[in-house]
Amino acid sequence: MGLQFDLLGPVRVRQGDRLLALGSAKQRMLLTALLLEPDRTVSLEFLTRALWDEAPPKSAISNLRTYANQLRRVLADSAPRLIARRPGYALAVEPGELDSARFLHLLRLGRADLAAGAPHRAAFGLEAALALWRGHAAEDLPRTLALAPRLQALDDLRGSAVDAYAEARLALGENDAVAAELPEHLAVHPTRERLWAHLMVALYRCGDAAGALAAYARARDVLVNQLGVDPGPELVALQQAVLKRDPKLDRAPEPRLKVPSRWRARGVHRGLRPLYWQTRHA
Repeated sequence: MGLQFDLLGPVRVRQGDRLLALGSAKQRMLLTALLLEPDRTVSLEFLTRALWDEAPPKSAISNLRTYANQLRRVLADSAPRLIARRPGYALAVEPGELDSARFLHLLRLGRADLAAGAPHRAAFGLEAALALWRGHAAEDLPRTLALAPRLQALDDLRGSAVDAYAEARLALGENDAVAAELPEHLAVHPTRERLWAHLMVALYRCGDAAGALAAYARARDVLVNQLGVDPGPELVALQQAVLKRDPKLDRAPEPRLKVPSRWRARGVHRGLRPLYWQTRHA
């Protein structure tokens, strides 16, 4: 039975329904550093910084080897997983085993479907992509200077997926749901102007122009207070369109195609035959 590696939330490794005991925080940080570069050799220098920042102990290399040996035993599978390879280590990950890789694949396809004018397909796939998240990336571990940018990049891509999902759902006329759900996402990604724009459009299409203008005011306050910048031209133009009741803000929804629930489950959990492939051949 193969392994499932999960970075999109607390770090964990599953074998079937069983969670593997990954050991100490340092050992899980080593695993995280390797999962951020699956199937590629990660140098001992980077791994040392990933675990101890710029102040590693004198025994850092020895400790790394100990953690690697312990992980190798934990990840024992039909084939070697953790491989010593100069100048460091590599972790062998099969297609479909890493949740962040499945997420990125579904996100790319979702963006492509939006660009191709297929919001129904985009919505199904982006929903599957977002369902893979269980919290912030590696949220149970300290973010050292080496790991923080890469983990933050994953969190930022989650915001991009929320953005694309909201865009697809607005095209499908799911305005009430978008208006209800976006405030929760904006609490996590408060400076993403496109999320504020989607919220304004959703509220306007729900007949709440005052709410849309209030959302713009909140967005402006957040951007000024957190980034020291005013809203960008697109958000300003959207505010003006709401004030003028611009008919271009109204859009006839496209129908959402029905996809059997068993296909959606496969798209979320298995990742080897993404939802898009199945809907495109339905």
